[in-house]
Amino acid sequence: MANPLRWLARAPAALTRRGKARREAARGTHFLLHGDRGGALRAFTAATEIDPGDPSAWTSRGVVLEAIGETEEALRCHNRAIKLSPEYLEAWCNKGVALMHLGRLKAALECFETVLERDPDHVLALMDRGVLLSREGRHEEALTWFDRALKADPKYGLAEANRASALFALGRLREAVDAYNLALAQRPDLPHAWYYKGRALLELREPEAAAVSLEKALELRPDYPEARECLERARAAGGGD
Repeated sequence: MANPLRWLARAPAALTRRGKARREAARGTHFLLHGDRGGALRAFTAATEIDPGDPSAWTSRGVVLEAIGETEEALRCHNRAIKLSPEYLEAWCNKGVALMHLGRLKAALECFETVLERDPDHVLALMDRGVLLSREGRHEEALTWFDRALKADPKYGLAEANRASALFALGRLREAVDAYNLALAQRPDLPHAWYYKGRALLELREPEAAAVSLEKALELRPDYPEARECLERARAAGGGD
């Protein structure tokens, strides 16, 4: 007769393994939010080793690898997550972003369309669709997708920042500044948004306001040579010390 208690004896080990993996994933998220990509990568890697069946740990590891320029390895992580959970839409979006950065734009588009077929209001896919168009220089079309993303989530600061960048690329500088202000109200941690807001203000001949934005960009990212050079130009034009 089979031992009816044998499954109970095995359950705690599985639960412990899953719990440990989740703790590592939580540590990875903490490190990532505080800018420690090395710590985040170690933690998410540990999570995938402890529980290889967790798709969120794989795609989180991929996001960190993407951030440090290991895009091919990031793509493998996202593919692993999708294989484990084909309905994991965030993994499809992250895969699309990796493909976009590898220059494989058609394949990236297919990823975003896969998500939007299943969820037409998926804010990340809507935004990424716009980013792809902007990378192709199709900024007017991109604005439509950023507007759709913001309709789905009016407080999505990253979509507003991308919308602002499209406006900047089109030379609609005052509108771009207004959009950057909206984006930064939600996401004040975006150095590139502060930088491009500063550039737009400098081109609008407002060097003092430009200098404030550029200083903020450098505060968030000290190794930002473009922001430093632009700040020097703003100060030379009368924008402070």
